[in-house]
Amino acid sequence: MKHKKVAAALSAAVAGAAVLGGIRYAVGKRKPKEGREPDIQEEGLTEGKLRECLLRLFRLYEDSEFDDSAEFLGDGGDPGEYEAENYSSQLFPYIKRNMKDVMMLEGDDGTGKEPFAMTDVLFCYPACKIGCEIRELFSDNFVLCLESEMWILENGEFASVYCVSIGKDGGRLSYRFVDTYIKNPGDIPICFEDLESGFTEIIEAEKEGRKPYLP
Repeated sequence: MKHKKVAAALSAAVAGAAVLGGIRYAVGKRKPKEGREPDIQEEGLTEGKLRECLLRLFRLYEDSEFDDSAEFLGDGGDPGEYEAENYSSQLFPYIKRNMKDVMMLEGDDGTGKEPFAMTDVLFCYPACKIGCEIRELFSDNFVLCLESEMWILENGEFASVYCVSIGKDGGRLSYRFVDTYIKNPGDIPICFEDLESGFTEIIEAEKEGRKPYLP
């Protein structure tokens, strides 16, 4: 099923290459996503809730991913809880500040202008990207990139998202669609090593006052 989703996304993206070649602006009406019943909480994300959300996410990974923390804590601590507490305090300012409405279609016409400023929103809630893994990259007359992304929503859910991007002559076009909302180990789009690498990049970027590269 996932292969069918990716193939459909790639077909749509290739068709969209014509936009970069000629069409400069395509303004549509921004439509709210038809509602999903919220699974977590209605109110905004807090540091405490972020810790609970990260702990829930970490429980989906193999216990062996936390061997270093388990060795550090000994028999008296929970490595998942330790990591969730550690990361939540450092990531919360960035995640809270970068919560935004995510568009399904976005881009740059090559002059710094957004040709798809008003399209359908991807989620029912504002969200922040916390991880990314490049799946495929082709380069010929244009650059085509398929990425697996992990987003955290303001209501505390995590989403696995595919992003297909096309770049040509300084312009770019990106199309995103939700693969699934993460509830089981098989829903996770990126490995724990890449997730931790993204967290580390966010934390270091915050200290240095720059935008993190993901990737």
